[in-house]
Amino acid sequence: IRLPGHDAIFAPTPPLESLRMILSLASTSIEGTDWQVNWDPASEDRTQVILIDISRAYFNAKTSDDDPIYVEFPPEMEAPSGTCGLLRRHMYGTRRAADGWQDEYSSRLVEAGFIQGTASACVFQHPARRIAVSVHGDDFTATGPKRQLDWFEAVLRGHSELTVGGRLGPGPEDDKEARVLNRIVRWTDSGLEYEADPRQVEELLEELELDGDGVNGVVTPGVKVASHQVQSEKPLPENQHTRFRALAARANY
Repeated sequence: IRLPGHDAIFAPTPPLESLRMILSLASTSIEGTDWQVNWDPASEDRTQVILIDISRAYFNAKTSDDDPIYVEFPPEMEAPSGTCGLLRRHMYGTRRAADGWQDEYSSRLVEAGFIQGTASACVFQHPARRIAVSVHGDDFTATGPKRQLDWFEAVLRGHSELTVGGRLGPGPEDDKEARVLNRIVRWTDSGLEYEADPRQVEELLEELELDGDGVNGVVTPGVKVASHQVQSEKPLPENQHTRFRALAARANY
């Protein structure tokens, strides 16, 4: 978004393919490279997928003196009349917050030895430690050897408060299922499973009134339509267009 007299306000987010890439790398050895997966459940270098959520992410990002942000004090502070506050950290709701957080974590990762992606600024790789990371807002999804992911988690903890949403892996104590970006990822003996948010299906069935008694399933994802059904079709009323688009988008998801 570009406003007259202002720089662009922009904070990148990765495409969904970046998450799929992380899961693919967790299950794929690349011939002729150092990227080799290890599914030995007893190895300290076994391949894992770690899901990390940064708490209050924007408050970790320092503001710039070149672009100061001032705020009014809340009434309970009883500040002197005519005064305001100068933010030293970005605050939720301010225009530069998301971009400031992206600059903050990118700098931290690059300082730690990661290489930032060219096609997507939210994808990072650490060749020496064999770690690949995708960042979506305050959610970090990474894959690599367990020992190296221990190091990666410690690096993030050194700067931010965080929650580990799961450590998927082949070890007996590793998690076997976790949720990332409202999607379910499972670690199985034969590979990784990736499932869309089940709630989307539930809401779609509810909206179409297909969740009650008397509704039967079919064995195929489609039913052959008879010619007389096609010929008798009528254009959808205009007041139903928005609802149709919403249902189609949910089904496509």
